[in-house]
Amino acid sequence: MFLAAASNASAKTLYLDTGGNALWEADNANKFAAWHWQGSGQGQWTSWMTRVSGNIWQTTISDASDRVIICRFNTSMSSPTWDDGNIWNKTADLTIPSDKDMYSISDWGQGTNVCPGEWMKYNTSGDTPGGGGDPVTPGDFETAVPSQCTDVMLQAFYWNSDVDNSYGTTKWTVLLSQASEISQNFQLVWLAPSCNSKTSSMGYLPTKYYYQRNSMGREDDLRSLISALHDGGTRVLADVVINHAGNKSNWIDFFDQDFGTYGYFKPNSKWITKDDEASTAEGGKYASKLGPNYDDGQNGTDANFVGARDFDHKNDSVQKMCRAYLKFLKYTMNYDGFRFDVAGGYHVSHINDYVTNAKPYFSVMEYWKGDANELKTRIDEAGKNNLAFDFAAKYNVFRDGIFYKSYDKCKNGGLRGKGYSKYAVTFIDNHDTFNRSDNDDVANKRDGSSINDKSLMMRCNAYLLSMPGVPCVFYPHWVKYKSEIKAMINARRMAGIHSESSVQEESGSGYYRATVQGKYGSVKLMLGTAANDAAPAGYTQAVKGTDYAMYYTGTGPQGIENVQSEQKGEKYIENGQLYIRCGEHVFDAQGRKIY
Repeated sequence: MFLAAASNASAKTLYLDTGGNALWEADNANKFAAWHWQGSGQGQWTSWMTRVSGNIWQTTISDASDRVIICRFNTSMSSPTWDDGNIWNKTADLTIPSDKDMYSISDWGQGTNVCPGEWMKYNTSGDTPGGGGDPVTPGDFETAVPSQCTDVMLQAFYWNSDVDNSYGTTKWTVLLSQASEISQNFQLVWLAPSCNSKTSSMGYLPTKYYYQRNSMGREDDLRSLISALHDGGTRVLADVVINHAGNKSNWIDFFDQDFGTYGYFKPNSKWITKDDEASTAEGGKYASKLGPNYDDGQNGTDANFVGARDFDHKNDSVQKMCRAYLKFLKYTMNYDGFRFDVAGGYHVSHINDYVTNAKPYFSVMEYWKGDANELKTRIDEAGKNNLAFDFAAKYNVFRDGIFYKSYDKCKNGGLRGKGYSKYAVTFIDNHDTFNRSDNDDVANKRDGSSINDKSLMMRCNAYLLSMPGVPCVFYPHWVKYKSEIKAMINARRMAGIHSESSVQEESGSGYYRATVQGKYGSVKLMLGTAANDAAPAGYTQAVKGTDYAMYYTGTGPQGIENVQSEQKGEKYIENGQLYIRCGEHVFDAQGRKIY
């Protein structure tokens, strides 16, 4: 919930966002007032706050008060008074800062009626409180799998990058300072979970899905980041953790979930799968309180997530909450798509249901299996309406192939070998597989520790950014080898390589060669001893070094899409930028399709 004060010191309009039924409007509360004073002077009450819209209430301070306490009262009160028996909740003594004008209550407090929070900036433009004024409203798409997708993705975090500064933290404010550069190179950005979390695990043990603040930053910082990326033509993916949720105080209780327009939910023990570890906790005292359905996860013994309660996605109430959550992320927070965490923890058909309902631009599942046939099956079971991270390529091509210079493994690697490159998000490493102290996969530790081997990293990234699929660049790689990766991304864009591009390839003892056909030209990739070949005639060198070389032809989308939009479209200026509307699509001045 939020409280805002206008900047005029002699007359302040105060706003309060109660947090709805999950917080200060619980039990039908509707009496709120502020006690205010200046310095050590005498205080006085405001009148009752009146509702502005939704959860937003307001009142006025007519003097120069710079201190305030906001209170939640018993609904039977006729006027505000210092009667502790009728003050249900209050804030601490607050000083209204000069540079911030909104107070956000973060919780109910610990064993007291004093609720903690912090000052923020209130948005008076009519957008969602705390919003960054993002002008983009993500549209509805028939499928979350774009055809011939030319997007390149950035995973804009790594494990503990809220505090780990090895490659720079990835808090929302830090990424905001990099937004322009990111948008110049990436069309998709995958952010860490933005929901409130039980621990400092960057949102991976969610407690309050609706509450968009955690160790990465506050909601207004997140909104500003999303808005800045949108301004640069980059879409943003939310990390969706709905397989499991953190408990409130014991094994089987949860926080209420308030998604505003999209619904209010009260999860309970019957939402937990019958075979969750809660069934054996504390001598089995909770077993009879759990739901009737076994976990329908497909990832073998890993389906049950130990350490948090697994939701039963066959439960109608769970399904309704998940649909509401995705719509909240899309329409309230302005996310463009989703990355589903632990997609093997529940049947992927549920993901298809949720995505079909939300209609995002893009959706990808984390189904952690290295078998391409199994990944293909899961994509089919998810209605071919979701992509999947290509763990088969991660293990077979990057780990077992390029690392050991066994280049035969590069041919038809991963989902591409099954004719499913359209559904593949390819990657070298991610937050789970990279240098995790709690990761007992020796091969993954080895991959992470290899970041300082430039030849290896360049071989991997050159392959990643030459091949079909939707490539996802890992943030530490981006930070450490930015100039080389920029050159590779540029080569991919100039040639117009896309998710369904065709590949001609050959391999032999110590070498690999490939020609990948794009919309505007082609890319030639040479690994191992093939990197010593002469530059191919008519091609421009992108990168070249020990055991890797990448060349390209083509002049990018401005040679085709921009010409077409110039001829058929309508030019207009927005926020100082030139855009061209052509039918249902919008292009920037360089011809890159925005929407």
